[in-house]
Amino acid sequence: MASVPTVFDVILALPMPFVIAFLLAFWGSLAVLVHCVLVPWIAGRDGLKLGRFEAEVPAQIGLAFGLLISFIAIPVWDQHSRAEEAARVEAAMYRDMWQAAVDVDDGHRGNLTAALRETVEFIAAEEWPQMAHLASPRVPAPPLRDLRGAIHQLPEGSDLTELRDMFRQASDARETRLRIAATRPPPTRWTIVGVLGMLTLLGVGLIHAESYRARRVALSMVAVGIACCFVILFAYTRPYLGQFAVHPVDLQVLVEDLAAGTDSLAALPERAPPLR
Repeated sequence: MASVPTVFDVILALPMPFVIAFLLAFWGSLAVLVHCVLVPWIAGRDGLKLGRFEAEVPAQIGLAFGLLISFIAIPVWDQHSRAEEAARVEAAMYRDMWQAAVDVDDGHRGNLTAALRETVEFIAAEEWPQMAHLASPRVPAPPLRDLRGAIHQLPEGSDLTELRDMFRQASDARETRLRIAATRPPPTRWTIVGVLGMLTLLGVGLIHAESYRARRVALSMVAVGIACCFVILFAYTRPYLGQFAVHPVDLQVLVEDLAAGTDSLAALPERAPPLR
């Protein structure tokens, strides 16, 4: 897996207004560089040194930039949606296991409930904070092993089969969550998109090389547009980092319910059938 500079995580972890301000300042600075330095150097102060520069050139570059942004945005949003779904499924399975514990005989119920509580607390309080900077999808989780052992100690029957199925679905959702958290966007992707954005700015500047005011307005508009594209990508490219990160809200509620004791089971709605 290609390494990503640490500064990238620092930027993504900022509140969204600061991310927007950073991207506007970055692309605005590049627009100023193009306006004040590159265009006069290439086309001269009066814009006549270069000659006629066809608008189709930056248009083609801008089209490539837009298409690449679209192709990147679709999997980014899909990954964020899968992260949210995995969190919901995982919490739902643990809650169903808690509800199913009432049907377990008294000799095994206490051990099962205690192991379930430790597992949920571990995921919500210890494992989830690691998600933002997780480098590997393998995270040691002793409470999950204890919960698996508590389930396997149950006598054969429908309760055991049902609990095993719920635990498997919760484990699958957890593995999905960990894989997503350990995934990093390749640096090459951002490099190519950044270069195309810079070329788009330069092309727009050269089109308006002869008009100082028109060049300033055009570059400002294009810089804001490019910054907006990057804001969307930065907001969702890491599902467990930043202002729009996926949080274990359902698991935290379940931790509170488990801490309140098994008496609250009676107040819970009828248990829905497990997901298939």
